[in-house]
Amino acid sequence: MLAPGRDFGDGGGMRNMGPALALIVLVCPLKGWAGEEPSARIRSPKSEAQMAYHFTAKGRSSNIPEGQVVMLFRPIGESGFLFPLSEELKGNRSFSEKVYHESKDEGSQVIQVRMLPVALAAKAAHYRREILKWYNGGKVGPQPSLAPGLLESSQRLAEVVYELERE
Repeated sequence: MLAPGRDFGDGGGMRNMGPALALIVLVCPLKGWAGEEPSARIRSPKSEAQMAYHFTAKGRSSNIPEGQVVMLFRPIGESGFLFPLSEELKGNRSFSEKVYHESKDEGSQVIQVRMLPVALAAKAAHYRREILKWYNGGKVGPQPSLAPGLLESSQRLAEVVYELERE
């Protein structure tokens, strides 16, 4: 609203807008506005799709903060143990990861994209490498384990439920 008796014809009010707008941009960076929450989307497999026992999961993560990465996990069993399906994946980009199921797997399956701190992701990826080495080596020696509850601090960003085709 204009104040009575003031002459605004010289544009003085508009000249002062530039510094004010610059200050707003510095104080409120664009990342803090709409859509700043970390998120992910799984493009493949689609929800309820019939999938072969070996396929490529594809998707994208967005707004992943510095010091965090994403990984693909598969909840297993009644406890929902999270088995890492991938190595650490940099955030804010597309991903494409091979997924392999054992012949004993059947029916509904779940893939999750989870965000976790880099150090925690390194532990999960190390476990994945060790369990795969153990499995491919004929399951000789003690089965590698991941500390219970270690992944509780990870954040689920996306999840898809799909069906395995009958072999």
